[in-house]
Amino acid sequence: MRFLGTLKFICAAVILTLLLSGCGRESREGDGLIHLRWVTYETSVPSDIKEVIAAANAYSAEKTGVVVDLELQPAEMINLIMASGEYYDIMFTSEWLNRYDTNAAKGMYYDITDLVKEETPALYDVIGEYWEAAELDGRLYGVPTLKDMGSEMMFRFNSDYFEGEKGMEIPEMMEFKDVEPFLKAYKEDHPNKYPLAMDKSGIPGFTNFLDRVISTFIFIPYGDDEPKAIPLWESEELMERYRLLHKWYKLGYIDPDASAIESTAADKSIPVRFGVAWRGYQGYSNPDDWGFNVKTSIYDGPYMSRATEQGALLSICSACSREKAVAALKYIELLNTDRRFRDILGYGIEGRHFEYLENHTVLRTQTGHERYNVHLYPFGSVVNASVESISRDLPADPDQWEKVYEGYREYAIKSKTKGFVYDQTRKADIIAAVTAIYTNYSTDLMTGTSDPDTVIPKMRAQMEAAGINELLDDINGQLKQHLNSR
Repeated sequence: MRFLGTLKFICAAVILTLLLSGCGRESREGDGLIHLRWVTYETSVPSDIKEVIAAANAYSAEKTGVVVDLELQPAEMINLIMASGEYYDIMFTSEWLNRYDTNAAKGMYYDITDLVKEETPALYDVIGEYWEAAELDGRLYGVPTLKDMGSEMMFRFNSDYFEGEKGMEIPEMMEFKDVEPFLKAYKEDHPNKYPLAMDKSGIPGFTNFLDRVISTFIFIPYGDDEPKAIPLWESEELMERYRLLHKWYKLGYIDPDASAIESTAADKSIPVRFGVAWRGYQGYSNPDDWGFNVKTSIYDGPYMSRATEQGALLSICSACSREKAVAALKYIELLNTDRRFRDILGYGIEGRHFEYLENHTVLRTQTGHERYNVHLYPFGSVVNASVESISRDLPADPDQWEKVYEGYREYAIKSKTKGFVYDQTRKADIIAAVTAIYTNYSTDLMTGTSDPDTVIPKMRAQMEAAGINELLDDINGQLKQHLNSR
């Protein structure tokens, strides 16, 4: 049965590739255009993808003489394409999928260090200080996608209930522990319900206040003048959050079956949820999605590290010719500098999939929602796209991204590791062993199901027996060497 499921998946992907391979292309012979294969990440394929790519290709052909054969692929297929050595021209890469640092170190991506300055100076200027996210041993192997580069975690409240019915004030910012009075108030009014949304994946961004080195159990705390990698039990703040979750679990604020629940998305009655976004983000606030008005309160961030800044990049295959590499950079430059072009790929065809509002934000049409509704970040620069409004009555701030990036410059908490990346091949056997141990405990810890003061000492003993101290010594030795060389 597993084989049949895999076969169906591969067949579907092959069909998808065949369907998209002719997008926007009449003929390769004598058309004077450079055709590129662009593979990017998306969980589903919108119905109107061919029409949108045709429109985008018509635009890019006129501006740059470059068109793309676009493939939207799930994570599994991207990993398969990379593992098989299959040719592409442009590829989506990141810290969390198709890992940039790993692939760049293996020589899988084109070295664009000099080329981007010579051939696409406007692109080089636009990315600016964020090129550091793509730098490896002093060289550049990808173009960072300008999006939310700092991690901000927030609570999402049913404001109709908490502010409207209960008269409680939801602040713009709070500490993690400050959500407890809201949970208590709801539980008192609804003793048979659970006010805090929780499923087996735990809390999105739960450990983002620490700079991750290995999964979510070895970190480098932000802000330390002398950065040092530590295991999770040495972070008192993380331990206190685990204790709070367990406390809330025992008080009935969290569903007792949370560690087995796949998703809580269908339960619209839950009044407090978590989110990872940025100041001004409207995606959580549409009352039509929830049946009530939503207000957010940030409890962490923004934290900025190599991991957060590598949320998405576009890299060029190292097997490309120089001509193809230049063409790919010119196409990516257009994505970063031409808003009209960026909006086509992000929102579709004006008049059919979206319209521009008077404040220069965009509003998706019903057709747009149904037939071309994609994520922005897999298609390149997000900050160059027009900001989306959720409705005419709730227009977005067209200057949202300028304010987000001003915030990064003013109050972001930045990692002081200077782009450190640990070479996990050095201790791959130990990493595999301690990761397996962590996995045995992580779900119950992250959902509040288990008592951290009982479970973590057991986990620690097993990890130490598996060599975690040796691993930590190696990480910190490499970290010290890295910092001394900068």
